[in-house]
Amino acid sequence: MVAPFFERQLQRLRTDLLRLGALVETTCQLSYGVLIEGNLTAIDLLLRREQEVDRQYHQLTQDAIEILTLHAPVAKDLRFLASLLHLSRDLERISDYAVEIATAAQRLFAYPATPAVLAEVKAMFERSLLLVSESLSAVADLDVELAAAIALHDDAVDADYRRIYSRLCSPLAEAELVEPRLLLLVVIRNLERMGDHATKIGERVCFIVNGYPH
Repeated sequence: MVAPFFERQLQRLRTDLLRLGALVETTCQLSYGVLIEGNLTAIDLLLRREQEVDRQYHQLTQDAIEILTLHAPVAKDLRFLASLLHLSRDLERISDYAVEIATAAQRLFAYPATPAVLAEVKAMFERSLLLVSESLSAVADLDVELAAAIALHDDAVDADYRRIYSRLCSPLAEAELVEPRLLLLVVIRNLERMGDHATKIGERVCFIVNGYPH
């Protein structure tokens, strides 16, 4: 009876992890709507979703630790449970970045005009959203090939960050107001971190399946 019960517990954790991932993806999409579409009314909903992310994250962590303690799993089950603690943390951090971006956007739109570089930020945001989506698909399907490819896709986000950072800090940008540029620096830094955590999620999927992160 223990083995079937343990398997049901693992399946419940998998389901809860995917539910958390879907909620985190929603926070990212809401954040995109705030920054790119100017939908400032979405901020309240985003903050409520973030509170739910935190609640689910803490519950998932507690449940995983309890199962680890009670059952002392081995091999792939142990790798899954150990990785789940990190996966849930990665997802929680991604949601935090989404909130920070929306908060910066709220201040950014207090100005009459936004910097010309916003179009490039939009493209970077869309790439970051794709990375998050790919990482969640890799978790859902334990897809090692997709998981390994995320790091390559993250290179484009890193390149976006370097290019936009250089533009925002260039002498040509000095004609624009300082605070909007600083706020966009906050935005792209958080987008870059989103990509980093999506990459870590991919590495953890590889570890669950193969026992090593690549």
